[in-house]
Amino acid sequence: MNRTLWVGVLAALLVLAGAYVALGPLAPRPAPKSSPPTAAELDHPGEDVVAKAMAGLPRDGGASVDSSAIKARWHDEVNGMDLSPLTPAQREIFLRFANSERCTCGCGYTLAGCKASDMSCEISGPRLDALMDSVRTGKIRSARGVRARPSSG
Repeated sequence: MNRTLWVGVLAALLVLAGAYVALGPLAPRPAPKSSPPTAAELDHPGEDVVAKAMAGLPRDGGASVDSSAIKARWHDEVNGMDLSPLTPAQREIFLRFANSERCTCGCGYTLAGCKASDMSCEISGPRLDALMDSVRTGKIRSARGVRARPSSG
């Protein structure tokens, strides 16, 4: 009889443990602790780092410029690319494509913009090299239908 009692107690404890595990996620959780301060916050306590960064963004008529406009801005040069082998017409075709095609690394920039902001991008570099080769060898001869250089005025 003593053995039966112990088996019953053990079974009851297992049922309670199972219920605790199953219902545990339903119990209220304490509020998460705030993340540790960043180095910038430690260097300048009390300053809003994001507000400072946003204040440095270019403005258009007093309103802040949408980040998509920044990511799509036109680049006349492409970091790390020597455009001297191209004729002026080929250079224009190359720049139109580089300033139109979006990088697929997830940054949201055009290929030229991605290369300007991240020289080590493993996506924009090879795509720009392939574009350069295609334009230089004549595989791409026209930029019809591709974004044109914005007017300067």
